[in-house]
Amino acid sequence: MKKCLFFLSLIIVLSLFNSCSNEVDVLAPYEENAAIYALLDPNASAQFIKINKVYTNPNSRAIDVAKISDSLFFDTLKPFLIEVSSARAPIPLFRTNILLKDSGNFANSPNNLYSTTQKIFPQFKYRLEFYLPKTNKLVSATAEIPNNPQILLPVRFLTDILPSSPNNKFPVRFNTPLKGKIFDSYLYFNYLEVNKTDTNIKTFKTITWKLIEKYRSENIDIVESVSTSVNNSIFYELLLKNIAVDNNIERRFLPCTFSLICGNLELDNYIQAAEPSIGIVQKQTDYTNVSNGIGLFASRNSVSNSVNLSLNTKFFISTNVDYKQLNFKY
Repeated sequence: MKKCLFFLSLIIVLSLFNSCSNEVDVLAPYEENAAIYALLDPNASAQFIKINKVYTNPNSRAIDVAKISDSLFFDTLKPFLIEVSSARAPIPLFRTNILLKDSGNFANSPNNLYSTTQKIFPQFKYRLEFYLPKTNKLVSATAEIPNNPQILLPVRFLTDILPSSPNNKFPVRFNTPLKGKIFDSYLYFNYLEVNKTDTNIKTFKTITWKLIEKYRSENIDIVESVSTSVNNSIFYELLLKNIAVDNNIERRFLPCTFSLICGNLELDNYIQAAEPSIGIVQKQTDYTNVSNGIGLFASRNSVSNSVNLSLNTKFFISTNVDYKQLNFKY
């Protein structure tokens, strides 16, 4: 999947503190609690939500407890999504073992997530709810789904990316959607590598050019027009950096993909809270939008266009003295 914006799978661990010299025990008794991390996406075939225990153990180090999977997951939990202002019945979430977690400080097997394949829609607000198994405390979180952003440029079938163009700029224009707050955009330069000695050996490859990072709309309740541009020279620097010279390989142009991704207000709040301060003291602010728990329940939406490079651009890459060694044929 080419979306830059990513799936969150963080786990919050409470720090353990040693008692002071006066022997006062500052570690509070264990209280059942939950950490939630989710990024709803109406374009995804399934929604995944991470729900973990928030734990502490006065008799063991937190890093040791983290390696025990029973410390991370609830034995019984029945979470569901509610489509606010809709007549649709609550959407049940089912526990799924997703074997995609790398080994590290935390136990990686099983890697339990809660999921549904039911479709979600941008016009609705969604609320996650579940009751903790021991205390029956209701944990909930709400997120709005951004509408579809509208790409205005690039949409042409023949797009110039030339260092010799008058402005030497790659234009990006779009309309922000309602409920969309933070934006990234990418151009994926796709090409095919063909082995000259055996043309049946073909490899699809992609170079990612990040065009916009963390653009923030002024008002999520109105549509805003955004126009910006990026220096074309960055594109050519990426070509030389990522493509090795190999005389045994012939390369062929494929259509590029332009992708625009937007996140909702909760996602932007979380990103800003996680960024370090620019002051001397690098203090971070904790952020959560979970009621009776901690974590992040947010959403994103994205659109993409197929973009074909112009003949002038292909000719330049294939024949210019600095780039013809990459063996692109147009």
